[in-house]
Amino acid sequence: MADKTAPNGRPLESTAPPSHSLIAHQVHGWCSKCPGIEVWEELLAWRQRERAAHQDGPFTDLAPAASREAERHG
Repeated sequence: MADKTAPNGRPLESTAPPSHSLIAHQVHGWCSKCPGIEVWEELLAWRQRERAAHQDGPFTDLAPAASREAERHG
């Protein structure tokens, strides 16, 4: 089994360099301050982690119906 890597292909790190997110490095092995990582990638990683914790719940990321604004512009 191959070692896991960050989205930018770098090896995971359990310690954070100065000004980086320590908790993100402890949980994901990287953070949005790492070279080649975008803020949205860290946000997505946190959302996926939270969703996995509530996988059995009646939750969805989809709206049950289009908003009035979406209907106007759709």
